[in-house]
Amino acid sequence: MKKFILLLLSIFIFSDAFSQVETRVAKIIRGQIINKATNEPVAYTNIGIEDTFHGTASDENGNFQLKVPEEMVSKQIFFSSVGYTSLKLPVKSLFEKEFNIIKLESQTYGIKDVDISARSKFLTRILQLASENIPYNYISGPINFECLLKRDIVTDDTISKSSKAEVLIYDQTGYRNPSVTDEFSMRKYIIRYPEHHYSFASGITNFDELLGLDWARSSSSILNPALSEHFELNLVSEPELDGGSAWIIYFKQDHPTLSGSGDFHATSFEGNITIMKDDYSVVKIEGSAKSDKHSRQGKFLAVGPGVSDYYKDVSYTFEIVYENLKPDVISLYKKYNYAGKKIEETTQLIFSDVNVESVRQIFSRDYFSD
Repeated sequence: MKKFILLLLSIFIFSDAFSQVETRVAKIIRGQIINKATNEPVAYTNIGIEDTFHGTASDENGNFQLKVPEEMVSKQIFFSSVGYTSLKLPVKSLFEKEFNIIKLESQTYGIKDVDISARSKFLTRILQLASENIPYNYISGPINFECLLKRDIVTDDTISKSSKAEVLIYDQTGYRNPSVTDEFSMRKYIIRYPEHHYSFASGITNFDELLGLDWARSSSSILNPALSEHFELNLVSEPELDGGSAWIIYFKQDHPTLSGSGDFHATSFEGNITIMKDDYSVVKIEGSAKSDKHSRQGKFLAVGPGVSDYYKDVSYTFEIVYENLKPDVISLYKKYNYAGKKIEETTQLIFSDVNVESVRQIFSRDYFSD
């Protein structure tokens, strides 16, 4: 259904652009895209007239129609879909029938068998489509998320401390306008611990660091179309999940950047992202990284010269799972040295409830616990 909405939007955009140019329609081409071997419909096939921006896409049943301006009659029309060999035909050849059956051949090789350059472009395109479809795949605001924040800290393998807190998140726009700027300005929160903390040091929550892993909300890292081409990409597998077929894509930056990893001092950064094939929704992001040092106020901040109060020799893994149009669980496990002690932190943010009706507005970020 989401793709059908996208298709209608696509057709509207093409139609609107076309209507603003004084031209005459020579013919309306109608037809259906099918698999040549099985005769099954091929949904969401890209259809366009070569060397122009004029085109459309087939719907979920493979059906399409395209208005052809007179000045494009002599051109070629192309049909392309993931997993099929692209096809080009003269536009005029489709004028002969009222309804055309276009047969696409399945590619006889897997994505792992194509050359590295072609494979990278294919995977980059999947990531770009995942990014473009974020507003359709996740919930819009204004919205409240009720969450449980759990944090376990082990010092020198012996001293253990656990804490829990209730968190109320307010997001004015939700996932409608994913960007770092929109996420920071529109998403606020309140953290309430059962116990009270009285010092600056013990009150640091680093909650922004946890929320920063929600790349779908901020269109960050591998989900930033401007950055995806700067990652090494490989297809891990194409599993069948409960919701259908998916791609699991491995990503890596040999020389991590702040914009790519979200970590100012990262020395390694890699992970996997799972994307559903039917609507390009991201259902899981998992990764690992190492860093020489972390600011105590968050890994995205630099540790300046002369500063001695910071975490050293940091390594961490993280995971975010999305369900029902929202994050479900964000997990972060971090190891580092601080003040001569070895620290292990395990933090989880569990999204327990969603409210889109009686939304409570929050105006600030609760950086420190009560």
